Amino acid sequence: DVVRRVSHAARKFDLKFGVYLSPWDRHEPSYQNSAKYDDYYIAELSELTANYGDLVEFWLDGAGSEGHVYNFPRIIDNLRISQPNTLVFADAALFEYGDIRWAGNEDGTIPYENWNVLDRHGYLRWRPVEADTPLHKNHWFWHPNDEATLKSVAELVSSYEETIGRGGQLMLGLSPDRRGMLPDADVKRLEEFGAAIRKRYGRNLIANEHIRGQGAIEAALDGDPETFWSAPAGSHQAVLEANFAKPVTFDHALVMEWLNDGQHVEHFRIEAWTGKHWSSLVEGNAIGHKRINHFGPVTASHIRLNILASSSEAHIREFQVFSAGSDVRTH
Repeated sequence: DVVRRVSHAARKFDLKFGVYLSPWDRHEPSYQNSAKYDDYYIAELSELTANYGDLVEFWLDGAGSEGHVYNFPRIIDNLRISQPNTLVFADAALFEYGDIRWAGNEDGTIPYENWNVLDRHGYLRWRPVEADTPLHKNHWFWHPNDEATLKSVAELVSSYEETIGRGGQLMLGLSPDRRGMLPDADVKRLEEFGAAIRKRYGRNLIANEHIRGQGAIEAALDGDPETFWSAPAGSHQAVLEANFAKPVTFDHALVMEWLNDGQHVEHFRIEAWTGKHWSSLVEGNAIGHKRINHFGPVTASHIRLNILASSSEAHIREFQVFSAGSDVRTH
C-alpha cells in the first residue's frame, strides 16, 4: 500500500499529508462515459479519504479536462463524508469548489498584490493562493540522469520570496525515482535551498537589536509570530516604529498581518530615518500572511511601518529587517 507508506512517513517526520487525484484520466477505459467514470473516480476518492487519516489538502486539478463533464458537487460531497476539514485546491475553472486558489502559473511566482478575499464569478469568500512549480525546470516527473535541469538555489530562493514572501503558499513538485526515493541530487538541492533561506532570514535585526521597552508595539518586534500589535480601535492609519541604539544596515524587510479577523492593510510604506527626513524604501498595498521586500542596502537608526490605509484597525504580527546581501549561489 504505497499511499499508506508515504502517509506514515510524512507523519513520522511531523509533515501533514494531502493527496492529488486527477479528474483527467488517460488510461481508464470508462473515462469516455462520464457517468461510469464518475462512479470510478468516487470509488478512488472514497478509498483515499477513508483510509489514510486526516488529509490537509485535496488537489482538484482542471488540467486536461476540457469538454469532459464531471459531477463535481458529488465529488465534494463524497470528500466531506470522511474529510470535513480538508482544504480543496481548485484552479479558475473550478473556483466554486476551492478553499485554495491557483496562482495562475507554474513559474513559482505570485506576480501581483495578493488579497485573500476575492469575488470571482460571484463566489465571494476567503480563498488564499497557492503557487505550484516543479523542482526541475519545465517538467514535473522523474527522468534518469536529469541533474542538469534542477533549478538553481538562486531560482528557488526567488520563488520563495515571490510566493511565501507575497502572502501565498509554495507547492514545490518533487518526483521519486525507480527506487521509490527522491534522487540524491534533488535531496542535495533541497538541503541547499533550506540552508540559503535560513542564512538569509536567520538573523532578524529588529528582534535582536532594537531598543526595548516600547510598550505594546513590542509584540510586533519580538520575532514571535504568535504575538501581535493592534493599531488603535477603529483607526485606518497607524505607524509602527523600531529604534536602534546604533545604526544598522539592512536590505530586506518582512511584515506579517494577524489575519484572524481579516486582511485589513490596503496601503503601506516602509521608511527609514536619514537624519533629516523619512525616506521611503518600499510602498505597497497588500501585506496578508507575509510580505517580503528587498531594496538596496540602507543604514539607519530608526525604521517604521507606515500604514497609510486599512479597512479597519491593522493587526501586525511581525515587523522584521535583515541584511541578506547577494549571498545566494547561482548553481
